[in-house]
Amino acid sequence: MQSRVVRPEILDTLEPDDPGAVANRRDLRFLNRFMGNWAWIARQVRKYYQPGRKIVEIGAGEGDLGRYLFEKIPELQERDYTGLDLWQRPPDWPEAGLWRQEDLLTASWNPGPDLLVSNLLLHQFEDGDLKALGEKMAHLPVWIINEPLRVGWAVWGLAAMRPFGLHPVSWHDGRVSIGAGFRGREIADLLGADRNGRKCKIVSDIRGAYRMVSWLEN
Repeated sequence: MQSRVVRPEILDTLEPDDPGAVANRRDLRFLNRFMGNWAWIARQVRKYYQPGRKIVEIGAGEGDLGRYLFEKIPELQERDYTGLDLWQRPPDWPEAGLWRQEDLLTASWNPGPDLLVSNLLLHQFEDGDLKALGEKMAHLPVWIINEPLRVGWAVWGLAAMRPFGLHPVSWHDGRVSIGAGFRGREIADLLGADRNGRKCKIVSDIRGAYRMVSWLEN
């Protein structure tokens, strides 16, 4: 596919209780499970988390990923996990879990978490914003990032879901997300994932996921 292009998503114009927004969140929950996004993130969290180490999930939305991690990682303590999003704290968010209703681009990371988790969020930002964000995150020990892989077959896979009830909002926004996704070293270079004492590992999945872990060397 061509160079990444960030375009508006329909979901950003809808109220949370709009039927299209509700259907889109349903479709995203299915896609995250089908693509193995949450399971991959859980494996990385298990690798780096110890009780007392703080985790912030950026773009936490309705808290679906956080609740999945609490279910799959019994040792994950609620007080160690913070969701950050423009949305308000979900009503069913764990009682001891923390929530920050903030804009990611202006949020403070001093002090910052030990682990930063991001799922299907960073493709929504232009390159300049990603570079600025990478500078703010540079001191955080571990980044765990999952994004769309910008390849044609990801669009074909999305199209294959249309006869099975994929909502038009999800069809539109899914294609926009893939077009704004990443390939090769793109996000590593934008964020500085292997500069200033950092190392990173990038993998892709045939189901259309682009995944990166970046860590500070001791």
